[in-house]
Amino acid sequence: MATYIDIITGFLESGKTTVINELLQSNYLKEFRKIIVVICEEGFTEYDEEKFKKMHVELLKVENESDLNDDLFIQIAEEYTPDYILVEYNGTWNISNILGLKIPFENKFRNVVFVSDAGNFRNQLSNMATVMQPHILNSDIVIFNRFEKLHQGMQKKLTRDIKNINPRTRVTFINEFETDKILKERFMTFNNPENTSMNFKMNLKVGIFLALCFSLLLIFEFPNAYSYTQSIVTVFLSILMQAIPFILLGAFISAGIQIFASTGWIMKQISKGSWYSFLIASVAGFFMPICDCGMVPIISGLLKKETPLPQTITFWLSSSAVSPIVIISMLYAFPEQPYLAVVRVITGLIIGIMVGVILKLINLETKDVTKGNRRVQNIGKDVLELKYDGVKGKIEAVFAGAKVEFFRVAEYVIIGALISAVLQTIMPQTMKSFIGNNIIVQFIVMIVAAMLMSTCSTSNAFIGRSFSNNFSTVPILSFIVMGPMLDLKNMVMLSEILKKRFLLFLATLVIIESAIVFGALSFFL
Repeated sequence: MATYIDIITGFLESGKTTVINELLQSNYLKEFRKIIVVICEEGFTEYDEEKFKKMHVELLKVENESDLNDDLFIQIAEEYTPDYILVEYNGTWNISNILGLKIPFENKFRNVVFVSDAGNFRNQLSNMATVMQPHILNSDIVIFNRFEKLHQGMQKKLTRDIKNINPRTRVTFINEFETDKILKERFMTFNNPENTSMNFKMNLKVGIFLALCFSLLLIFEFPNAYSYTQSIVTVFLSILMQAIPFILLGAFISAGIQIFASTGWIMKQISKGSWYSFLIASVAGFFMPICDCGMVPIISGLLKKETPLPQTITFWLSSSAVSPIVIISMLYAFPEQPYLAVVRVITGLIIGIMVGVILKLINLETKDVTKGNRRVQNIGKDVLELKYDGVKGKIEAVFAGAKVEFFRVAEYVIIGALISAVLQTIMPQTMKSFIGNNIIVQFIVMIVAAMLMSTCSTSNAFIGRSFSNNFSTVPILSFIVMGPMLDLKNMVMLSEILKKRFLLFLATLVIIESAIVFGALSFFL
């Protein structure tokens, strides 16, 4: 049976010791024969060592960051053979150091829990973003305490601050622990493999049963339902079978470039604000091949450091067009029309540069469009932080990054493929004929679809290809190119730092320029 390791991290006096004290005294842990608590930081709240000894809890103190190494966990496993390990981690230490340790095979990292004093969080984030952000980025749950004196609505703002950094973490506000119930529901069962597996199997069985009942109802009540369902499944699977191999290849390429290519010089050039910097900003995405969703925190960080607005927007809009993964996806999705990959790059660059130049000509600056009360994380490093050293470490980091990229992108491919399959199957033939004979309507429909479907830039070529039976080439290209630029979810996330009026102006400007660019392109394709 695996020995789970839970990490409680946060700054001094954030409440980590209180969380651990309550956790250790819960009934949930009474079944364990031996528990080890590794203390990396001593706060004002102390542990009752005598009491813990009676509870079979052993406290180990680590004073130096270098002492928290592979040998420590090997020693713990050999000397104590614990059933459970808790680590009170120092909030000023690099979280990658502990997560990158090569722990014994029977040990498994389970939860990273970030604890913070709600009243001090925003001030700490503003002044120590580069220290806090990696801890939050790797957290599975964030616990806020001491929030009673905050004004109404601050909980939502703090939650948005956390979600801007790590959209997948859970955020909870706990004033006083309600003993076992809260600990079990909100902490101990989170990411527990056994419980996750059990819940997944149960949900899967219920889902299959409901799907069968619904399918039988459709077949008996609507004779044509079976043929529609079969068509949807066929189109859906065909899109996935074409996309998945590429996504796996693209994930490795993306992780490899992020690990081996430095982006510091590029960011410095963009910050200069010269006319030449527009060219650097437009091609910078080639060296940072992450999807448009991943660009949001980077753009937020650049704006926080008051990087020139025109160059930053050009970098954002053009990044999805020049990404090597996007280029390969176009070649893979349109093998009989390889020139479309070049067209996508050129149109994306033209639109991105044109928007940036217009913003510069009207003298729109970063301070004019950013919200003055926002505290966004500071981005001053490359996209990925290495957890290992040397060539072997970089190769391991590439595989780890590829895993993250693959599962993140695959999520959007599945959703987009399903929507595309349903639309193609159920769209009435008369509507198809109307759309098929009017390129202006096609363009409008594709722009709306690009905004609402919010497909990932690294995979939307396959979704666009699936519309080729009903739409012309140019509207499909507009869907592929404009999707990342007008992505609704990205606009919502960026509204945390950019004024909504500017985002509306930017979307309008992008649509007008795209209409001009693709209108001109329609004479050639």
